Amino acid sequence: MDGLVVATQSGLVRGTSADGARRWLGIPYADAARFAAPVATAPWADVRDATMPGPQCPQMFGNAAKRARIAEPDFSEQCLMLNIYAPDDLGEGERLPVYVWIHGGAFVAGSGNGYDGSLLAREGRIIVVTINYRVGVLGFVNFAAALETSDIPSNLGLRDQIAALTWVQTNIAAFGGDPGRVTIGGQSAGSMSVSLLLHAHAARPLFQQALMQSGAVSMIHSQAKSVAIARQYRTFLGDDGRSLAALQTVDLRRLFEAQAAVGAANPGTIPASPWLDDDLVPGTMEDVHAAQAAPVPLLAGATRDEVRLFELMPGDILPTSWPALETLLHGQLGADRAQAILATYPRTKAGRRALASDLTFVMPTRHFADRHAAHSPTWFYRFDYAHPIAGATHGLDLTLMWPMQGLRAALARGGRMTGRRAALGQRMVRHIAHFVRHGRPEAAWPAYDASQGQVMIFNLADRVEARPETDRWRAWAGHDVGVGLSG
Repeated sequence: MDGLVVATQSGLVRGTSADGARRWLGIPYADAARFAAPVATAPWADVRDATMPGPQCPQMFGNAAKRARIAEPDFSEQCLMLNIYAPDDLGEGERLPVYVWIHGGAFVAGSGNGYDGSLLAREGRIIVVTINYRVGVLGFVNFAAALETSDIPSNLGLRDQIAALTWVQTNIAAFGGDPGRVTIGGQSAGSMSVSLLLHAHAARPLFQQALMQSGAVSMIHSQAKSVAIARQYRTFLGDDGRSLAALQTVDLRRLFEAQAAVGAANPGTIPASPWLDDDLVPGTMEDVHAAQAAPVPLLAGATRDEVRLFELMPGDILPTSWPALETLLHGQLGADRAQAILATYPRTKAGRRALASDLTFVMPTRHFADRHAAHSPTWFYRFDYAHPIAGATHGLDLTLMWPMQGLRAALARGGRMTGRRAALGQRMVRHIAHFVRHGRPEAAWPAYDASQGQVMIFNLADRVEARPETDRWRAWAGHDVGVGLSG
């Protein structure tokens, strides 16, 4: 055998080999009826072809229903699939640590298919797994509350992620992976998912390390917000949303029309988001802050100018104006704390961008690291490499860390992947692979704690800085703010 035909719990799969890596693509990890919990996937009799990615989950970014991406075969509700990458020279019986990547996309879009793990698997000598999970109206709306039923589980997209991790525990050894050395990682909504999985007791046996890039329990809905949002869906859908049976049989496009309407009615927030359900995850932000996350090594960080991407994109996705930011601070933290925070940001365009970046991504991630470092090994970074137009914006780090080819990729990262830019990407990849393999980044990166605050600053030339932006960090004093936390 060439190692490309592998037995899973559901049947045999045949992968392929290219660029020094083996790949098994589009493997089902679970089945799920619409608005139902994921269950073990049905077995198959023949050898399943795993040389092409499976369909992405139906999705829509923005509030224009005509842009909903739901057409088969590229998009399908039968989308709970994953992709596996392994070094081509994997030895007989060798068991490598595993990196499970959870994609971002504001909880309404994205797919694991866009992340080619070949380079990371080959260069880092690890197993890379990328997953799909239900997003948007299909994955993150509290229909159970709107319908007053217990028949619809909460946070289906998170439950999909746990189902994928459960599949990895059962099957990854057959692909050369060690189920006892699993790191979960993600960016943006994926990073926020990781922060929630660190607080989900059902997920704790399924991983041993975690990596978070740009986001931590941020853009999450409170219970009250989740109920209010779900009732708006219910009102828009009318008879099409009167029961679980109606929701399961209504035309899929109708659900995305509802998502568009709810999104338009709630500017500056996300129309479908995980919520603090007091079931899978804690019930309030206070509970999150009081609880201890899973005691595992954590590598976390954010980009310096996170919000620039959302200023450049169409639509009102996140709060970026002074009035919106001030309203959130005053409404959730009170006048004294709000004024203390605002006093550390100059009343300039740069000050507004820094405040918006801190509120949405930077401070929630750093506060999570502060709490985590009190009980477990933690490393923190800030990504300062700047795009000539967008600055060190949200997601720019991904363009240096994952293989992205062509003119569009070059424009997104601010140039070709050569020279010092390529060297920066290689350093970041090495740190991540070292973390996955050994539970710590390479030696040049010191551990983080709230008192010393040693932060790795990634740029064309890296440096370590103690307590960057100290005044701003102290003014926030560990508090998190978000549109979705308002009722």
